[in-house]
Amino acid sequence: MCASPDSIREIMMTAHDLGMVDSGEYAFFSVELFTSTNESRRPWFREKDTMETNQKAKKAYEALLTVTARIPVTAEYAEFSRGVKNLSQQYFGKPYGKEEVNTYVTAFHDAVILYSLAVNETLREGLSVKNGTLVTQKMWNRTFEGITGNVSINEKGDRFVDYSLLDMDPETGTFEVVANYYGVSQQFVDIPGKHIHWAGNRGEPPSDVPTCGFDGSLCSDELFPQYVIVTSVLSTVVVVFIIMSFFIYRHFQLEAELASMTWKIRWEDIVNTKQGVKKRSGSRQSLNRSLGSSCPSEAMSIADNRQVFVRNGYYKGMVVAIKTINKSRVDITRSLLLELKRMKDLQHEHIVRFVGCCVDPPHCCLVTEYCQKGSLQDILENEEIKLDSMFRFSLMHDVVKGMAYLHSSEIRSHGNLKSTNCVVDSRFVLKVTDFGLHCLRIYDENDNEDSYAHWRRKLWTAPELLRMNNPPLEGTQKGDVYSFP
Repeated sequence: MCASPDSIREIMMTAHDLGMVDSGEYAFFSVELFTSTNESRRPWFREKDTMETNQKAKKAYEALLTVTARIPVTAEYAEFSRGVKNLSQQYFGKPYGKEEVNTYVTAFHDAVILYSLAVNETLREGLSVKNGTLVTQKMWNRTFEGITGNVSINEKGDRFVDYSLLDMDPETGTFEVVANYYGVSQQFVDIPGKHIHWAGNRGEPPSDVPTCGFDGSLCSDELFPQYVIVTSVLSTVVVVFIIMSFFIYRHFQLEAELASMTWKIRWEDIVNTKQGVKKRSGSRQSLNRSLGSSCPSEAMSIADNRQVFVRNGYYKGMVVAIKTINKSRVDITRSLLLELKRMKDLQHEHIVRFVGCCVDPPHCCLVTEYCQKGSLQDILENEEIKLDSMFRFSLMHDVVKGMAYLHSSEIRSHGNLKSTNCVVDSRFVLKVTDFGLHCLRIYDENDNEDSYAHWRRKLWTAPELLRMNNPPLEGTQKGDVYSFP
């Protein structure tokens, strides 16, 4: 603490009344900005106070350590001090008496010497002393002999200052220097024959934190721990109850969403259009095997280069793509309900939106968003469409954003990514389709292994998946990266 002597005395008296001094668990520090008088060697004593009060203050001051600027003991400093006292008496009529010279006076004297050295060095180099920046730099990072001894300035212009630590001798009641700190060497050196008298008859310094804490909170009465235990138990019960209630609510909410079957579409609500006349997909070279492809169907024949059109219709005034599920009936299981809900929840500008599913035999089908421009393969194979580098980059960027969203969703992976499953809408925005619901997508595995169609479907499949006897239908995220068209 840095305060006036009277303020420090009040603080120490208060600490004594609180028992903070007698226990020896506290050590108080004061910082003197000016060199003290001889009276400050006994700061606890006040002539106007009673002997009892002074003895109480003396007892309190046993816990106080004072840090002050070190007073040099050289003959030069003693001569300088006598000169300052004589000038003070001569010009200002102020007798110093036994009072020490203020350390600011010696600091000013050393500052003038430092400035003179910098100016002389500047003049010797033929430079202008009016350049304050240059003169200032000359004063940095140098050492010289001043009135207070060795003066050292670092490269930032700060002086390495020496300090003294004063402690009160409990016998004499006088504060004496017990150790010095030297700023240049950064050493704390004890004065021979002197040692710190710790309050409370302690033989060592008190700990950083007292046993009962600074506010006594660590040494409370017996009722406090019981109160804490009861509060902790009740708080734990309340937190557990809230967490359980949250999960129960989420469970019932999920069950209600599954039971609502928002994905379910009645066949009667779909208005069919004549296939391939009003709306077409334009995919020319695919196999029409993969179920759920919203826009491009896969071509049934490659030799005759025929174009096959996806089936489409109107649902609630919206054009949708209809993909038939090659099953006589669809068993609604909990896992299927969960996957249908995940598909319904997907919303992204580069993902084909899943509208719903019709499970009314014999009209079992998947209903998805319809994209008018066909697949990426159609666009790349269409010689009439000239794609510049910026347009190609935009298409690739759309694929990356769509797959990044798909990988971060609960679907996790595509498993059948290829150029025919990347479709383009009327605004030339590319969207990824034909993912999820693999239990409803029946792939024809009876293709002749010597046929072109059989091997062409595997061009986008990652090598590690080709090596598997039974690769997962949902594929892997690394396999999707390999399949990027």
